[in-house]
Amino acid sequence: MQARRCTICRNSKKCKGTASMSARMERALILADKCWEKANNTAPEFVERYLELCEELLTTKPLVQGDEFREYCNMYKLYRDSKLHPNVWVSGVRALKALGWIEPLAKVVPTQSHNHMPSVTLWRSAVFYEEVKGVRHVPDT
Repeated sequence: MQARRCTICRNSKKCKGTASMSARMERALILADKCWEKANNTAPEFVERYLELCEELLTTKPLVQGDEFREYCNMYKLYRDSKLHPNVWVSGVRALKALGWIEPLAKVVPTQSHNHMPSVTLWRSAVFYEEVKGVRHVPDT
């Protein structure tokens, strides 16, 4: 596995090692090595950044439509590496499910412009509820 960038400063070359990766991200990167072997071997920076952005998204929203993950990544300038298959976006969501970060709730009509599917999955963010445990924030749904 390649050296990982700091999740706070996002730069492995300048970081003095004061920032540390969350245990959730450590587990995510281990699973990514297994689930996304080809993507991880071809474009490990893409996989790492994808997981970081999805973690950010899932900590801020209790419900996320399947097509929002790609749109969120694009909003933060993460685009699919040309060496990766376009289905890497779908594989990424599968990895999030395998990690236990999301669980399916229903099929809904997609809202993002790039989507060509008639329906997408509405996901419940387990990360959101994990983050607010103790505070007991109950979002409006």
